[in-house]
Amino acid sequence: MEKRKALVVGIDGVPCTLVREFVERGYMPNFQAMLGDGYRLYQMDASLPDISSVSWTTFLTGVNPAEHSIYGFIHLDRRDYSLRFPNSGNVLAPTFFQVLGLDPGGKESSLARRYLPRLKEARTSIVINVPHTYPAYPMNGVLISGFVALDLARAVYPPVLVSTLKRMGYVIDVDPSKGHRDKEGFLEDLFHALDRRQEAFDLFFKGGWDLFVACITETDRLHHFFFDAALHEAHSYHGAFIDFYKRLDDLVGHLYDMFRSQYGEGGLFMVLSDHGFATLKREVNVNRILEEGGFLKLKEEGERYERIASGTRAFAMDPCRIYLHYKDRYPLGEVEEGEADGLLEKLTDLFQNLKDEEGSPVIRAIYRRGEIYQGPFMNDAPDLLCLPVDGYDLKGRVGAETVFTDSVFAGMHNQYDAMLLLPEEKGFSGKPQIGDLAALLLDHFCEEDL
Repeated sequence: MEKRKALVVGIDGVPCTLVREFVERGYMPNFQAMLGDGYRLYQMDASLPDISSVSWTTFLTGVNPAEHSIYGFIHLDRRDYSLRFPNSGNVLAPTFFQVLGLDPGGKESSLARRYLPRLKEARTSIVINVPHTYPAYPMNGVLISGFVALDLARAVYPPVLVSTLKRMGYVIDVDPSKGHRDKEGFLEDLFHALDRRQEAFDLFFKGGWDLFVACITETDRLHHFFFDAALHEAHSYHGAFIDFYKRLDDLVGHLYDMFRSQYGEGGLFMVLSDHGFATLKREVNVNRILEEGGFLKLKEEGERYERIASGTRAFAMDPCRIYLHYKDRYPLGEVEEGEADGLLEKLTDLFQNLKDEEGSPVIRAIYRRGEIYQGPFMNDAPDLLCLPVDGYDLKGRVGAETVFTDSVFAGMHNQYDAMLLLPEEKGFSGKPQIGDLAALLLDHFCEEDL
């Protein structure tokens, strides 16, 4: 009897609404064919907040940030207000491919406790280019880390594969700074990186595996610089944007055809994105709002959060993670636990009433941490999390002189418009969340062999 197989394709930052539009326009015939072949397209909720490091980690672990411990690209050291950048070593819950390999790496989670007893044998996984898996670590199979991977030698497990990837000219990521100074060259780099990505997928597809995860991050880079070109035919880069999506559609169709021809209908094929995207109008400097409201006091000296001064009641980190400046947690903190509810009410009122220069509302939703997080690492959770109306990119920069600023980017993330393509029989009755998918995959492997 053949073992069950699964192929998961990640397309970073691709919105469900855009895929639907491009399918209707005929730009994505392979997606259209899959939708006519028993598959269904869902609009999906990303993580809270909708940052790639958080959303992909939530997907891989099947648990929320208070269980896996990643709340953003940056983390504040409470001892001295300095910043550190969490990596795969800071993920404190096992991934579904570690669970499938029957080696959770010494980590625990509610997902692992549910599924480890149900798995009959260790399964082999190939995982390529998923963000926030760097540095690569031992697992039952192959792991090639994605963004932010600084050094190919530390991005590959087993390390013996590094020389193979170097020979084929494998690209970890494009240089995003090039998008500011050379848009034509940046587009060429995106197409080149996508070609190298497919070459790696094809190479490792030939090997023995049970689960294959192939992630494409070039879409996110395209969107940050060119999302305003997506639906505007008069835009000078509209044609290039459509060409890229046609190439993306070809690649996903190619993987689908290979998978179905080799494993038939018994294999589970899935496509997902980690968040949606929207056209960006203005950046919003959240810490400037807190300054003007009297909640944040800054010193002249120091870098970034090291400028936080006595008298600070609250501060924000990207994208809009708001932390109360508790007396028992921070060197200069003054907020007592008993003051928290009243302070959070004032902050909620402040952001609910925030409007831009033209009187348009900026904030779509506000959550207290207990509403959205559960787990052993709640201490690192923001006390308040704000989600913006599309068009307003919330920023945690410290020391900005104005609340609203123009951006060098054309697109921004959103939380509600991620996409998911699944066989109809594996589907959801309501709107799926990205944290639901690990259990769906593990259920697939826990079923009896075909």
